[in-house]
Formats: sequence, structure tokens, C-alpha cells
Amino acid sequence: MEGKNITMPRISVKVRQALLLLVVALLGAACEQGPPEESPAWPPKARWHNNQGVVYMDQHNYTRGREEFARALALAPDYASAQANLGIAYYALGKYDSAATALQTALAIDPALLHANYALGLIYNAQGREHDKALAALQKVAAADRDDPHVRYYMGQMRAKLNEGEGAIADFKEAIRLDPYNVSAYYGLANLYRRLGREEEWKSTLEQFNQLSQAGHQGVSSSYQGQGKYAEAVADAGGGDPSQDDVAGPFAFAATGPATGPVRFAALGDFDADGRPDVLAGLRLELSRKAEGLHLYAGGTAEMLTAPTLPDGFGATGAISGDLDNDGTADLVFSGAGGTLLYRAANGEWAAGEDLSAASTGVALGDADHDGDLDVLVLGPRVSLLANDGEARFAATGQPADPVAADRAAFSDLDNDRDVDIVLLSAEGLQVQTNNRDGTFSEIAEALGLSAVQGAGLAVEDFNQDGYMDLAVAAGGTVETHTNQAGRAFVRAEASAASGGRALLAADLDNDGDLDLLACEDERLQLLAYGSGQFHPQSPIDEPGGAALVADFNGDGRVDIWAGGRVLHNQSKGGHWIEIAAQGLNSNRDGVGAKVEVKTTHRLQKREIRSEGYAGVLHFGLAQSDSVEFIRILWPGGVRQTELATGAGQRLELTELDRKGTSCPILYAWDGERYRFVTDILGGAIIGYLTAPGQYYQPDTDEYVRLGPLAPKDGHYVLQLANQLEEIIYVDALELVAVDHPPEFDIYPNERLLSAPPYPEFKLYPLWGLRPPVAARDHRGADVLATLKEIDDEWYDGFGRLDIHGYAEDYALELNLGDLSEFAHPVLLGYGWVDYAHSTSNWSAAQRGLSLYPPRLSVADGEGGWVEVSADMGCPAGLPKHALFDLAGLFPSDDYRLRIETNTALYWDQLLVGDAADVPLTVHRLQPAQSDLHWRGYPAHTSIKGTFAFRYHYDQLALEAPWGTHAGAFTRFGPVEELVEDIDDRFVIMFHGDELTVEFAALPPPADGLVRSFLLYADGFGKDMDLHSAHSLTVGPLPFHDMSGYPYPAHEHYPQTSAHLEYLQEYNTRWVKGFYE
Repeated sequence: MEGKNITMPRISVKVRQALLLLVVALLGAACEQGPPEESPAWPPKARWHNNQGVVYMDQHNYTRGREEFARALALAPDYASAQANLGIAYYALGKYDSAATALQTALAIDPALLHANYALGLIYNAQGREHDKALAALQKVAAADRDDPHVRYYMGQMRAKLNEGEGAIADFKEAIRLDPYNVSAYYGLANLYRRLGREEEWKSTLEQFNQLSQAGHQGVSSSYQGQGKYAEAVADAGGGDPSQDDVAGPFAFAATGPATGPVRFAALGDFDADGRPDVLAGLRLELSRKAEGLHLYAGGTAEMLTAPTLPDGFGATGAISGDLDNDGTADLVFSGAGGTLLYRAANGEWAAGEDLSAASTGVALGDADHDGDLDVLVLGPRVSLLANDGEARFAATGQPADPVAADRAAFSDLDNDRDVDIVLLSAEGLQVQTNNRDGTFSEIAEALGLSAVQGAGLAVEDFNQDGYMDLAVAAGGTVETHTNQAGRAFVRAEASAASGGRALLAADLDNDGDLDLLACEDERLQLLAYGSGQFHPQSPIDEPGGAALVADFNGDGRVDIWAGGRVLHNQSKGGHWIEIAAQGLNSNRDGVGAKVEVKTTHRLQKREIRSEGYAGVLHFGLAQSDSVEFIRILWPGGVRQTELATGAGQRLELTELDRKGTSCPILYAWDGERYRFVTDILGGAIIGYLTAPGQYYQPDTDEYVRLGPLAPKDGHYVLQLANQLEEIIYVDALELVAVDHPPEFDIYPNERLLSAPPYPEFKLYPLWGLRPPVAARDHRGADVLATLKEIDDEWYDGFGRLDIHGYAEDYALELNLGDLSEFAHPVLLGYGWVDYAHSTSNWSAAQRGLSLYPPRLSVADGEGGWVEVSADMGCPAGLPKHALFDLAGLFPSDDYRLRIETNTALYWDQLLVGDAADVPLTVHRLQPAQSDLHWRGYPAHTSIKGTFAFRYHYDQLALEAPWGTHAGAFTRFGPVEELVEDIDDRFVIMFHGDELTVEFAALPPPADGLVRSFLLYADGFGKDMDLHSAHSLTVGPLPFHDMSGYPYPAHEHYPQTSAHLEYLQEYNTRWVKGFYE
């Protein structure tokens, strides 16, 4: 969640996928689309392929969707709904004739199929002919559903094209009545008034359109999921799991060894690093001779490990384990009357306890700010969140801002927007603290319909497997569940009869693929088996349950119970299973906050790793499936990771991938034989980039990039600009700059990445006499000259890296440039790359009191010292490329030594000094002759030396990528020449996988005695999906060149001229649903 007033995103892909597997939800979806087919005769496998196709359509994988619908039809040729879905898939792929054929076939089977009629009407419209047929098809849908605003909008469009003015006005007005925020309907009505010469009505309606547009309301788009519900593939209500084994108990458990008696508290952890769960228990003081009654049981049974020693009279009330300093060992945090204490594990021993806060009743751990470490939530009369600086030093955040008491808590992403929220429970009530992504939280329980909930036990899990986390609360002798409605609200389900309990634990106790509950009472354990959409009480277990735990203690694939100081081994009959052990890399080591999905043939399960477990381990029952189709993890740092098919009955150790999610647009150029990778561009044009809490980078919107050799292709120089990573690219202007010059000179632009304005002005440097320094040493005194002489991928990396991405230990390079007395205009030319710090990196650094500083340039002062001449000399922007720094007039003496200092992860491959000559240059600036935006995919890359310096390979193409999607309106496919001609804030807005082909008319050869060098001039912006970046989930608010910064204040707004409004409506019609999972 992002702030109190955010408009919640539309239902996510995962939700749709899970809904396909639940009959009740599918019936609801089918009702939305129109009546489902009456015949139940379609083979279950055909229904399943149809529903899988709907999942792929939701993922914008229209090719795979089409294939699944075709498989369904191969099994059931008269399956009208699948036939209509096939037509919709062809329509999404732009294959209108094939789409029309499939839809007409569907209507021959079932003439009343609403989404087939609707989609066929859209195709007639898209083909620009037979608008009368389009209107007739839409009228059939309107007759069955008079309340759909999209139907009435498109009817208005058709009537306007058929010159039925009054009828079109009536339809547009009805669309507005049904949806007062339908921007497209206002725009269509305004245009119609203008055509009809009704000036006053035109002005009034256009003003309403302007107000809605400025407020961020969206209109109809030409892309899938942007044209109304009847243009979307529909799932079949009969497509659930045909072999689902939902056993709902009974359970059987057998105790091992004698019970120790009641336990005050207990915590799971892998304290001996053997990969199996251990238990720290605080026994009743009268039952133990140990200080504070602490016992540490290896494997939950044998007391073999040494527990920490708490201070006398501490009065411990709880404990939790987690790797708080990311060193690979489990630490412990205790709550008690004597305060909140951290005990770190080191070399098999426990370090002295460290005070974290005053008295507390409990503790929860989670990465509240997604910066790669575990924060501490202290429970009690006043809940307090303590921020971890990455080295297990903690500071109070002042959150929650309003006083709130809680005895139970859970970190969970309740609305699937990638940030973790906090659920707090006490006898007085339940609170939900939504994450504002700026280090603050806001209470929204009332808005979610949860303010009246009270209880003692809390479990947060996706019980109904719709992709959203639900709540189970033990209170008043019952356990009640509250079903999450796509993050917008919770609905109380039927309560299950039980005696409540002080705690709730969720686990799949019978391996049937859904989660059961364990209600922990003082004198017994109440089991509740999940089946047929609700919990069913089972026979209770007479064991002290005040501090029970669940884990597979003996490794047999069944979840056991630890209670009363002993293990109750699970002997229940059940299905297959798999165990996932996740280890974070850039995320916290335990993977706490990671979302793990396990997909079998007929079921998709989703769980979150929480600190109540141990070492990032999750157990999944698989029912009758003996294999897993895929396992998908969304790490708290934002990395998506998918593991392919594997067998059941095993434990999988999964380590987070070190994946690059953002960069800049990738540039390719035709060299006569192939499209050659050049580099990335517009590295300084990033918007919303957080440099410190509350502070954001001011973008440098343009760049000149050396292209290397070009060759005409069919009379044009051809460039390809690709968006290949998890970001948005806003391209405003492109020009090809051709420079004719004498062959003894090399042409370089005045380009480098700076941390703040003023940014480099355009200037061309004809350089000659380029040579390396005569000596080069680093801060350690090491000779590094050989490393800096050639461009050979053997860059300088002799500095220490911090555990914060993009940050290094302070380091320096000293260069002796030799005698420059004959140089009229000395210039330093560098070649290298920078491993960007992310917004989250800067957030994390600020918690430690660190800040990134750019390369500082000092020169010898002639007296044995140094004088700083630039606090920011700049560096290459992104992937390997050149950066230039003008040295003219900077040396106070004939000692031509310089020193570069920074803590930026900057890798110099070559550093040269050259002389800039004053020679005549002939500069040709060419605007694009043709520009076309289209989807292409993701060219492969290879990593240079295992780093994030990538080389891309244009002809090695992947059609899928593990990226999320920003929500909003992207530029439609097709010609876009007018959008890239001038800097006018009318952007080509590129989704990942998009390619922009730009062609420039070829020039005649240069004059005799001259050669030609090429540069690309580009202007625009870019935005990533980093959690700490501003507006990182949406296309808007759109940037513009006159903004004071990004995010910009409320009184500023994107230009609202008639040209810009027309641009928004005519070009940005490709609506993409936000997908953050």
C-alpha cells in the first residue's frame, strides 16, 4: 500500500490465476462476463486449458493464451466460450481476420455469447469498415447488459462514424452517467459537439475532460484489458481441479518422550545451522532450574544446545529468532518486563544482550522498509517499530505515529503492491498499518471493514487461494476468518466453532494443498481442518498449547507439532509435499517477506515467509500432485525468481538471484551486417530517484551518444531503442548527429553523468594525441597503470564494496599525466561503467549515516599538496561508455598530476589525456524520417566478468521476462514520428519488451579528405520500480521539462494544451494493468 489515499490497483494476475481454480470465484467472474454456457459436458481438461489461457492473457502473453485456447478446442471443438477466447487472443495479437473468424465460429455455436458479439464489434471498428455491423453487434450486448459504460461508449463511437449525431450524443451521455470518470466518453462527446458546431457545449465538455485528465482518471485504451470486461477472455466455472483431494482431516499425532509441562513461550530457529528446526523454550520457572527457564532443544527434542543467559529478574514473555545482522546465523530477540534484548550468535556462542527498548510483551520481525535487513516491531501497550541499519543497530522510527497497543502482529502485503503492511491485534481491536513507502505507516482498518475485530490469536495466510492474504482471528470461543477482497476490503466469513485460544498457527497438516489451523489453548490444542471453503473442528489434543509451534521436525514431509516440551509427530494420511528453504542475497538473509508460489497441475498456492518460522523455510502440501510445475518467488527487494518443474517429496534450497532490474534504454545500430549493441542511454534522465530520505534527483534529460560505424539500410540509417528491464521509458526527441571532420581527430561529445545541475552543455571535442598517463596509483599505493591503458574489460576494481548496492569504501586514483605543456587544451577522456546505487540503497545508507559522493577531482597545487577543482567531475552514465572532463586552465603549475576520489562503485577501464583542437566541423542534424513503436521482446545479455556490466545480443531473443508492470497508459503501437521530432513533452511511453525503430535518411558521403562520425541525441525520462522511488508503480504522473522536480508539488501539472490533450487521447491508449507480484 502506498499512502492513505491511493487508488488501489486492479486485481492482480496471481489473483486471476487463483480464481480460476476456485469454483465460487469462477462463477462470480462468469457472471461478470455474461451467462456461462449451460452445457456441463466439456471435458475437465478442456476447461482447464481454457482457464490456463485466461491466466496467460492476464499476463499479457497472448501467444501462450492462444495456444491454450486451441488445445481446449482440440478436445472440445464446439466449446463456444473457448472459441470466443481464441478470437479475443487473436485480436490482442493484432490478427483481426483470424480473430473475426474465431468469433464468428463462436457465435455460430452460441449466438447470444456476449463477449463474442462485443469483441467482433470492436474488430469491425478497428478494421475501419462495416461500422453498421459493429453497432449491431454492440447493440446485442447492450440489450443484455444496459449498465456497461464501455458498451455505450463504443456505441457512441459507431453512431458518430455513421453520422447519427443525436444517437451518438445520447450514448456518450449514458456512458458518462454509468461511469462519471470515463475520460474517453467526455472526449468523444466534446469532439462530436465540435463537429456539430455546438461551441458552448464543446467548451464545457472539454473543460470537464481536462479536469478529469489532470486528476489522473484514465480512459478506454486499445489494448487488452483496456476496452471493457466483454473484451477480456472469460474463465469457465467448471474448470477447477478435477482430481483435487481436499481431505479436511482427520489428523493423527503421536507424542515422543515425556512432556515438560506448560511452556511460557517458544521460538523456532535453526540455531545449530544443520538445516532442521530447533526450539528455544521458556519453561515455567517452577519447572526449570535454569535461569529464566530457558532451554534450547536441537531438533525440538534433545537438549543439546546452549541457550542465552538472561539478566536476573528479566521476566521474559516471548522470543523470536532471525538473522538480524545478515551474517548467516540465527540471533534471538527477547521481550519481557525487563525490556527488549537482542542476543547475537557468534562462533557458536551468544554475545551479551543488547538493549533495544523498554518493557515489551512480544516482538515481530520484518523488513518494514525493504532495505535488506530485519526491523523489530516491539509489542505491548505502545507498539514501536525499530529500524535496522543493516548492522543490527536499531533506532526508533516513531511508527505507528498514533499510540496503539498490540499483543499479536504480522508483517504482510495485504494488497499485493510489493510493500509490507502490519497487522496488529489486541483484545481491544485490530489495526492495519498500511505502508506509505516513506518510512511511515497509516491506520486503515476501518476502511477495510476490520475495525470491529477483536481477539487473542492471529493468522495471516491466503486460505482461499485467491492470491490475497486473509485473516483468521481467535476470539470469543470461535475462530473467524476475514476474506481479503483484492486488498480493498475484508469480508467476515462464517465462524468456526472452537474454544478460541491464545494463538493461532497455520499449516497444511494433511498435505491436501490447503492450510489448516491450530488454536493454542492453555490446556489443549484445537485442530481445525480446512475443506470445502471453511474450517472444520477436529478432535482436540490434550497437550499444553500455550506456546505451541509447527514444523517438520523429523523430515518425513509432514508438519509436526511442538507443545509441552515435546514433539507430536504427524501420522496423518495425506498427499505429496515439497519444502522450500529460501535464502536472501540482496534481501534479508532469512528471506522474511518473500512471497512464494507453488504451482501444481490444478492448484496455485501462495505463502509469505515470516519470522515466526525458521530460516526461511515453508512447507507446501501438494494433494495428489507428484510434481510441481513451477515455484515463483518475489523477494522483498523486488527480484522475481522462477524455478521450473521439479518432483515432490523434497526440500529445495533456493538462493535469491543477483538480478539487475533497471538500467536505461538499450541502443542498437545497423552497421551493414547486423544490429550492433552500442550502449544504454539517458542514464541521467531517471525520475523519482531517491538520493536521501525525502530528497530526489533532478534529472538530466538529454544525452549525446557516440554510435560507432553506421551503414545505410535501404537508404536509411536505422537505430533500435529497446526497453528491456523493469522500467518505463519516456522518449521525447531523437536526432542523428553526423559530424564531418579531418581523419586525424576523434570526435567526443561533452557528456558525463553528474549528481546535480548544472548539467553539461552541448559541445563537440575534436581530440588528437590521445595517450594514457605516465603513471597511475590507487589509494593503497598499488600501480594500476596497466589496467587503465586499454579498453579490454580489465577495469580497475581495487576498492572494497559495501553491502549496500552501488556503494564502495572510499578510494582514490592518482594519475601522472606527464608533460602537458604542449597541449593547447587538455582533456581527460575516461571509459568505464558505474554500478548504480538504487533508491533503496540510498535509503539504507542514510540509516547508517552514509551518503554517496560522486568522483571529486583534485590537481597538484605545485607545493606538494592537492587542490580540489571539481566536487563532481562526473562519470560514465551506466553501461560501458566514454565520459569527458575538460582540464583546460585547471593546473596551477607544471605538475600535471590529478587525483580522483569517490565512494561510488565506478569501474574505469581506460583513462586517457588528449588535446582538443580548434578545427572546422560540418555538423548535420537529422530528424527521424520514420519511427515505429512495436513489441519485440528481450534481447539476451552476457555479463562481463560476472558483473552488472552487460553486453546485449540483438538477435538472441526471449519473449518473456521476470518483470512487474507499471499501471497506466502506454503509447499505442505504430508510427510515432511526430512524437520524437521536438522536445515538447509528448513522449513515446515504452513498456518493457517494446522496441522503437528509428530511421534517418542517409547522407551523401563527406567531402574529400574528411571522415564522418555519428552521434545520437536523445531527450526523455525514465522511471524504475524501486520501492523507494517516487510513483514507482504507475506511468503517471507524467513528467515534463518545466517541472520543479519529481515528484512535483500539487500546484504543478503536466501541460494541458489542446495539443497535449489530443496526444494523450490519440497516442496513449495502450492501458496496462499494474502487476507488482
